[in-house]
Amino acid sequence: MKKAFTLFATALVSIFCGISLFAQEVLKPKIVEKLQQNVFEVVVEKLQEDPLTYERELPLDRLPYHIRMDKYDSIGTAFLLTDGHFYTAAHVLNIPHTSLLTKYFIRSSDGAVYKIGNVIKFAGDRDFVVFDVEGFDKKNSKGLQIESNPKINSSVFAVGNAQGEGIVMRNGLLTSTTPENRNGAWQWLRFSAAASPGNSGGPLVTPQGKVIGIVAMKNSSENLNYALPITEVKNVAENKGELHAECYYNIPNIMTERFYHTFDFEMDLPQPLETVRDECYEAYRKDTEKLVQQLTADYLFTGKESFTVKDPGHELLNTKYTPSFPNIISLSNKGKWVCYSPQEISTLKIENNGKLEAGMMMGLLMTYLKKPDNVSVQQYIENPKLMMDTLAKIFVLTRNIGAEKITITSYNEPVYKATHTDNVGRTWLISAYNIPFADGIVFNYALPLPDGIFNLTSMRDTSTILNGVNYDFEFLSDFVIANYTGTEKEWQEYLSIPEDVYPRHAPLKNAAITVADNKTTISIGPMNITCPEDIFVVNEETEIECGIGYRPDEAKGIRIEIQQLTVNTLKNSNDNAILAISKDYKPHEDCVKTILDSYEEVKAGTIPFNGEPYEQDQKTAIFLPDVKDDSITVFGLIYKGSKTDIIKKNALILKDSIK
Repeated sequence: MKKAFTLFATALVSIFCGISLFAQEVLKPKIVEKLQQNVFEVVVEKLQEDPLTYERELPLDRLPYHIRMDKYDSIGTAFLLTDGHFYTAAHVLNIPHTSLLTKYFIRSSDGAVYKIGNVIKFAGDRDFVVFDVEGFDKKNSKGLQIESNPKINSSVFAVGNAQGEGIVMRNGLLTSTTPENRNGAWQWLRFSAAASPGNSGGPLVTPQGKVIGIVAMKNSSENLNYALPITEVKNVAENKGELHAECYYNIPNIMTERFYHTFDFEMDLPQPLETVRDECYEAYRKDTEKLVQQLTADYLFTGKESFTVKDPGHELLNTKYTPSFPNIISLSNKGKWVCYSPQEISTLKIENNGKLEAGMMMGLLMTYLKKPDNVSVQQYIENPKLMMDTLAKIFVLTRNIGAEKITITSYNEPVYKATHTDNVGRTWLISAYNIPFADGIVFNYALPLPDGIFNLTSMRDTSTILNGVNYDFEFLSDFVIANYTGTEKEWQEYLSIPEDVYPRHAPLKNAAITVADNKTTISIGPMNITCPEDIFVVNEETEIECGIGYRPDEAKGIRIEIQQLTVNTLKNSNDNAILAISKDYKPHEDCVKTILDSYEEVKAGTIPFNGEPYEQDQKTAIFLPDVKDDSITVFGLIYKGSKTDIIKKNALILKDSIK
């Protein structure tokens, strides 16, 4: 009985499968031939020069033969209609974006390649382009006819360059229509025929080979794809190109909101594709630049949303900073200005006592390169390739060849170099490096410091870098908190860099470390102290750190001041000593209570700020405050061991040398 039931069920399945297959439309050979004659790959010339250096020779012989030997990359699909014009999707031709790829062609089924010529009309929101082709003989390709009134649930075929492997034809149903999102100005066609990367721009056809739509996009959440009805092309004015884009712009460190924006542009046609792409991109770039300027104006230090304007009692304006890893001042999603650094920081030791510290935050890589002993900061400034080759040890990019991942070891020389002076007067070094196989760019902002380089780095597609990340980095640079630290030797090297090689930040303009008559004078910002060798030895290994503070500035909102100088000498010996000069301004009355109380405790001479030595943790310390009406300067001296008998005398000598 059970066996009989199984056989009966199998028979039913066979019957229903047979009905399904019988009902399924197929393309007749003549229709297939016509489609092959009138549907084309959209291809671009491969970039022949690869500036990158890899860990080993690329195993290109492991790529499929037809890809390895092809001088073109296949990126989409186009087709010819009986009106004599070619059609594809606007995003296939990268309108309005820019790219390392600049020459676009179509390729026929027999392998002939033709350069795309004039653009006749286009619309970015409808995602189509109508164009002509140079030198194309239409003798065998008369063009496809259109079907203006397709029926829902009728059979359709998506014809296109699936996965860059040549033209294929896959069947399905025209399942429904759906309004476009903005105002329902037209209806997208939804269909179930399979569509892969490369199908974009290809025709959606009936079993008779008539075009009903231009394949545009895929729904990521379901197995349905979208096409623009071919009739919608007629709703764009002849000899016109138009762009309409609705987008959200994010300022990386402004987390309270995403900024809605629309972009509109029109141009007269016909014009060569190169001209169209250039003009569209330039209009898009200028629009983005204008938007960014409008938005950032509110958040820069003179803007209405800045903490300098809205909150003069903010901690950022009423304390000092000596971060071990640079921070970025950010407006949190709770609407509070705070300092962020990456939650996870990886450390990589490099040769000659160098070190790389790196962490991801806000979609970018933050890296602190502690220079090796055998490389100066000036060498990194003058040779960005050297710096980026070092960063490549921790900013690892790979190229996929078949199933293998080959590590990039050098981006080689930058294709672009520039400088940027941020709102607080620091000079950043900008460099960019092409990644041709990914149509991408590695983009870097570098801030030289006494002991190394701080970097903001991003690797994105070419258009996003040149019309997005560049503006983000320019804005972010103003909000980076980085202190100035290094050994005496590193400081001397840093201060010896000529101004025409790298201009010093204003607080360091007159900085100097001089040795004369057995005395070392350290002058950085407003801090100037002379150290006699018999009470405080300064050698090339002595660590010198400057803490910074933000002060209100009428013109720029804030300025950076050196408010703390710490000198740590003979660190690994019994004669270890630390001196510190720290200046605190009277906090704003709206400042947090802890800062207000701390200031009052120092002002009142509360222990340990009473000018008397004390012992703690096998060290002897003394702090001598100097109280003014609007500030307190504290001089501190710390000796290793029990030295209460000499520390006060020595502290007073050092304090008296301060200018």
